[in-house]
Amino acid sequence: MKIYLLIAKRFLFPRNDFRSNTINFISFIGLFIGAAAIVLSVSVLNGFQGILQTETKKIYGDYLVENISNAGFFNDLNIDNENYSIFKENEFLIVSNKKQNLIEFKSVSNESLNDFYELDLQNNFKALSNEEVIIGNLLANRLNVDIGDSIQLISKDFKLNPYSLPDIYEFRVANIFSNRILRANDFLVFGVNKEIFKKANLSAEINGNIGSINDSSTTFLSWKDRNRQLFEATEIEKKITFFTLLLIIIIASFNLSSSIMQISSKKIRDLAIFSSIGMKKNDIKKIFIIYSYLIGLSALCAGILFALLVILLQNKLSLIKLSPEFYLVDTLPMEIFVFDIVLLLFGSVFLIGIFTNVPLRFINNLSPVKIINKQL
Repeated sequence: MKIYLLIAKRFLFPRNDFRSNTINFISFIGLFIGAAAIVLSVSVLNGFQGILQTETKKIYGDYLVENISNAGFFNDLNIDNENYSIFKENEFLIVSNKKQNLIEFKSVSNESLNDFYELDLQNNFKALSNEEVIIGNLLANRLNVDIGDSIQLISKDFKLNPYSLPDIYEFRVANIFSNRILRANDFLVFGVNKEIFKKANLSAEINGNIGSINDSSTTFLSWKDRNRQLFEATEIEKKITFFTLLLIIIIASFNLSSSIMQISSKKIRDLAIFSSIGMKKNDIKKIFIIYSYLIGLSALCAGILFALLVILLQNKLSLIKLSPEFYLVDTLPMEIFVFDIVLLLFGSVFLIGIFTNVPLRFINNLSPVKIINKQL
């Protein structure tokens, strides 16, 4: 194997052969750019997906448990109080200043508002009374209300009271929160009043690992399950981006295949000599396979390392800025996982292997006697 490696290196770095060196360099650059582009693009999508996960958990926690029979449910599961929030939730029609909007009213405890949910509030948090609510800033702008203003909630089903009138509940806006993920600040309202719910079941949201909970009768919905459409959309976008940019690797592999054909045609006399002294055709193929992987793996590793350096600098120094007016963050988020790099390496190695074997078929017709006679 050592002799094959030495010959492959000699083919890779031929002396005084500008054309061959240029061909090898172009093959290297193509694979380098492809690997770097894939890692950087996927890292950006991972970064935004991470922000989506973080911001979603601030509002909804890690897991949801529906239809809890009693408020002491979590005492039996030995979960710390700050790691879960029991609530009631239903849809209502909110009315203010002759404007209306359909909203979700989530009734929780003041302890949960302070300890469990990470709301980005306009003012410092203060415990709510039964007549106070916290609404999102988009909803506040839509209704043209501010802190201290009054709003009214009406059941979306327009259930009538004994006087044949719909039940109307009046609240005061105690605070305003912002959260652009899922546009929660456009439809979500927090309060502590549970009297407006008619036979609503208890639900709960949990933060943390639930692997230690052994309760087959309880169904836990993760944040991914609750936002499946949005999460799957980002996953599909990530896969499409990965496979689209993989076309750069394919094009570079074509170029590598062309490089092997040109190098092998220029070294045809050397190959004939190798064959005449007893080197088998499969051994000659091994030389070019090693040659192609020397270019391919070095280019892939260099591209990945370059991309990782860019990601590190971006995360440490925030070199690329974004406009908070149009994006969720003020700096470009970048995050890469080992699985993404492993997938890139295996996929690229597979493609390089395929395109390397295509030009090697002519070696099967290699006749050292004819070639040497022709060269003479």
